[in-house]
Amino acid sequence: MTVLRGPRGVNLIAGETITLAALAARTVVANAVGATANIGGERKRFIVVNRITASATDAGDTLDVYVDFSLDGAIWYNAIHFTQKAGNTPARTEFAVLDPSNPGVAVVDVTADAASGAVRPALFGVYMRARWTVVEFAGAGAASHTFSVIAYAIT
Repeated sequence: MTVLRGPRGVNLIAGETITLAALAARTVVANAVGATANIGGERKRFIVVNRITASATDAGDTLDVYVDFSLDGAIWYNAIHFTQKAGNTPARTEFAVLDPSNPGVAVVDVTADAASGAVRPALFGVYMRARWTVVEFAGAGAASHTFSVIAYAIT
């Protein structure tokens, strides 16, 4: 049996797991970025999972996690903005599906990030990354959230 491989040598018949942000505790930071994955346009659908295992800080502390795409590795467009997480809420896992098979009939302004909890499902590019911001509320303590972002590429 011949295996269909893309330019990166990836088996295009099988799925592929891409770690955009390994599981780790992250403290106050603005627009930090995880690993940049060169997906090279080989995949057409992704399930992206944001797994938050700990947020044991103050209620006013927040975590925002995003998934961005780029055509050139320099200019990035936001495709997913997972639901903003307060510092005192329990662990949770969210997923978003990116699938351009139903791209819509209107243009989408990507000048700014998507609203919290929003997905722009048809936005793709050569490069993919996770990005996050951890905000400390009024200097009340050490904001920290433990999370990971993993994408599973389908066909």
